[in-house]
Amino acid sequence: MTNLLSMQSITKSFFGVSVLKGVDFELAHGEVHVLLGENGAGKSTLMKILSGAYALDAGTVAIDGAPIDMSNFTPRHAEDLGIVTVYQNFHLIPHLSVAENLSLGLFTRGRGLISWKKVYAHAQAVLDRINFPMDLRARVKDLPVSQKQMLEIAVAVSKNARILILDEPTAALSRNETELLFKTLAELKATGVGIIYISHKLEEVNIVGDRITVLRDGVAVATIPARDAVLKDVIGLMIGKELAMPRAAESAAQGDELLRVEGVESKHFSAPINLQVRAGEILGITGVVGAGKTELARVIFGADHSDTGEIVFHGKRARINHPRKAIQLGIGYLPEDRDAHGLCLNLPVKDNVSLVYLAKLRSIFFSTATEKRLAGDLVKSIGVRTAGLGQQVKYLSGGNKQKVVFGKWLTGRCSLLILDEPTIGIDVGARGEIYQLIRRFVSEPGQAVIFVSSDMTEVHDVCDRILVMSGGRIVAELDPQQASKQEIMHYALQSAAA
Repeated sequence: MTNLLSMQSITKSFFGVSVLKGVDFELAHGEVHVLLGENGAGKSTLMKILSGAYALDAGTVAIDGAPIDMSNFTPRHAEDLGIVTVYQNFHLIPHLSVAENLSLGLFTRGRGLISWKKVYAHAQAVLDRINFPMDLRARVKDLPVSQKQMLEIAVAVSKNARILILDEPTAALSRNETELLFKTLAELKATGVGIIYISHKLEEVNIVGDRITVLRDGVAVATIPARDAVLKDVIGLMIGKELAMPRAAESAAQGDELLRVEGVESKHFSAPINLQVRAGEILGITGVVGAGKTELARVIFGADHSDTGEIVFHGKRARINHPRKAIQLGIGYLPEDRDAHGLCLNLPVKDNVSLVYLAKLRSIFFSTATEKRLAGDLVKSIGVRTAGLGQQVKYLSGGNKQKVVFGKWLTGRCSLLILDEPTIGIDVGARGEIYQLIRRFVSEPGQAVIFVSSDMTEVHDVCDRILVMSGGRIVAELDPQQASKQEIMHYALQSAAA
């Protein structure tokens, strides 16, 4: 029987970096095909090609054996073919009703009048198809998360989805809600819909999946029946052979406690957070997307509110209710999205490097000559490759942009740096330079780094101690000298209820 979907030799590069390297992927009628891989393995890129968000560089795509012209393939073309994606972040209109979300753009009469009878009949028919009862007049903003997730799927069904792409569909669902979702997927399978299921929760694979394809470094390394999947073996496929990689550098001698977080709670956490950082230490915090890593970093930096608990910094209780307070105390933060939140892209290198230094000045008067000398010395010291201090930051490479963000905190004389995904989008050579800068920073007396990354190999090889987060809580504390990368991933992939 002809496959519903066939993707052959799919290749994609970004700025000379190969992301997909001849990937083959197939989907049968009425099948749930689970797509697994570490962050950065190529899963999202492959699905964005299928959904029309990215153009492929090479390869072919066919539906029911008929080749698809991918030369100018757009999301509209994908939807016309019945390819619909349900994203982890909901794309519903919260102030509209269930029926209105299911019928957007349909059933208007002359002069823009709406046929409400047809709206409600259509919405009910869609919900009946997936066998899910819901109040058609309820506002989406008032629905629980589980019903929003089901409504997203219902919207996809209303678009006559033949290929349904689900991105982390159970990330915010309870066990009971997850079971309800699986029942709905079984109903869709029975009608011949093909489902591509992306998840970090490996305990779901045997329950919901028919086949599994594992991507690693842009290559499809295996496709196996889900019923034969063994957790340990799947993790091994995802991360590859355990390599004895040298650590970035020898650990600095660790000193006194620099930071202590006790009983900190937030709407983002499922349990109180407790951690300690010592001077001279690189503390790694890892976990999959949605584990709570960035939220924890933002709470420590004062960008998000903490409901309870306390933060002790340099032996004194610190009330960090705003990033300005954190900066005054000597805490710096490199955000995950450096372009949007870490840099002023249209300003020159000199101005970006000097931002924190100028913000901490107590006087409105400063010497531009001093600023230029400070920026010049720093740029040379950390190896920023630039045409000059006046070059706009937006024209730098990813690695050099990250050095500029790093450098602005060095001018601010911080003693604690929180780095959120510091090497994302950076090539291997630049990564090594960033690691060296981090080691150099913690080698100075009284300084430490919190290294937040979903790249578990990176965390294992760079950090002195590792905290693993899952489901909004810390589930393990590991010594990278003793723990394997498989063990780190095992903890990261366990459900919050485990």
